[in-house]
Amino acid sequence: MTQHPPTTTPGLDGRDAERLAQALESRDVTVFVDGTSLRLPEGARDAVLDLLSRLTRGESVTVSSARQPLTGSEELLTTSQAAALAGISHTYLRNLTSEGVIPVQYRGSHRRIRRSDIQTWLARHGDDAADAAEELLTTSQAAALAGISHTYLRNLTSEGVIPVQYRGSHRRIRRSDVQAWLAGRQRADAGGASAAD
Repeated sequence: MTQHPPTTTPGLDGRDAERLAQALESRDVTVFVDGTSLRLPEGARDAVLDLLSRLTRGESVTVSSARQPLTGSEELLTTSQAAALAGISHTYLRNLTSEGVIPVQYRGSHRRIRRSDIQTWLARHGDDAADAAEELLTTSQAAALAGISHTYLRNLTSEGVIPVQYRGSHRRIRRSDVQAWLAGRQRADAGGASAAD
């Protein structure tokens, strides 16, 4: 299900509020779409009646999408983390979520994206996903992908631990190099844990 940004509508007043309140007394909600009438099912009818009743009382109403609760395996990523995982720019990621290509959830005004949705998008793009693995990342994207601070990443590149390329004065890091560093760190952490046992 695609998540769309919430929308807020101001409440009604005066004659508009009175006319709508009178119409709602029958609790018979029929919607016309392109000249075709559609009687709403009970759940949808109740939601629409509640929304319209609030408008007649002069209340502003905000409508937003809702998802089923996340299971533990459905990790939510920030846009920076999702863009780094996908190997794309923040702007391109925002465009994909705005167009409904990648589902998005909102936590307040912040977009959150399920890791599984990014992985699904990458799988659908086959060769594009493989190309993304070699894409050059900004330091922000690389730090988000690695789950480390920008300062720590700069230190790692300055020490030659993670190779860096320069585009003008800007550092760029291959996604595969960040992933290789992460894999090495995980092996080192696992080895340290075994030695401690």
